[in-house]
Amino acid sequence: GPTKVLAKTATDNFAKKHPDGIYRLDQSNIETDLWPLPIHQMFMVASRMTRRFTMWGIDTIGHVARMELPAFKKLMRRMMGKQSDIQAEYYWQTARGIDPSPVVSSISAPLKSVSHGKTLRASLYTRREDIEVVLLELCIEVCRRARRLGVQGRVVSLGMGETDGKRANMFNRQLTLTNPTSLTHELSEAVLRLFNEYWQGLPASHIMIALNQLSSDQIQQLDLFDDRHKIFELEKTTDAIKDRFGDMAIMRASSMLEAGVARERAGQIGGHYK
Repeated sequence: GPTKVLAKTATDNFAKKHPDGIYRLDQSNIETDLWPLPIHQMFMVASRMTRRFTMWGIDTIGHVARMELPAFKKLMRRMMGKQSDIQAEYYWQTARGIDPSPVVSSISAPLKSVSHGKTLRASLYTRREDIEVVLLELCIEVCRRARRLGVQGRVVSLGMGETDGKRANMFNRQLTLTNPTSLTHELSEAVLRLFNEYWQGLPASHIMIALNQLSSDQIQQLDLFDDRHKIFELEKTTDAIKDRFGDMAIMRASSMLEAGVARERAGQIGGHYK
């Protein structure tokens, strides 16, 4: 789409349902394709706002888009009070595909962290060995992202939520490495240390792994026992194969187990099924 909000809307509502994952949404088809969608499918409209819109007879995105802005602001004031003018204008612009914010080609602030997480069905991840499969897959993805960005991290972070429905526990712990890394075996070793120390034994419901305190991967610390440069180049080659042929081109054997989530993720776009 010509604006960021239209590009996001096209991805969420249309592109993921197309075989090639591509869909164009612009002013030529916004009225026929976007406006008939239910109001909860509009960007930034969550369940509570959906209920409010529905109570006032606003069931589709087109209901918002076809109103004049002053009339919509008046309706929003009746729904939410006088302080709602800014929110009303945002929703009205979103419904019409208007987004005045510029598209920036690069990140303006220095990158501070590379991370990846996964929400799990706690009933399926009760055993240590099943959780460890997911931990390894997340480590693989974090390191792949770090190498793509040309960075490595010296501080490893593991966050986890665990619950059995009656009890719950959350933790987020860090470990500082001797040398910065973007190598899977080094990251996974550190993550497993944190997991073994802080996991309370409850089923895992959410996992987040991050590399912090980043630096350029152009400088590699040598090791007497591991050829770190050779391993780095091997993983870069694996990255290139995945980039060209897809994430399923090369996978760890553990990802073929029932506990693995990498195969499922490879069939998604932006975390959603195609």
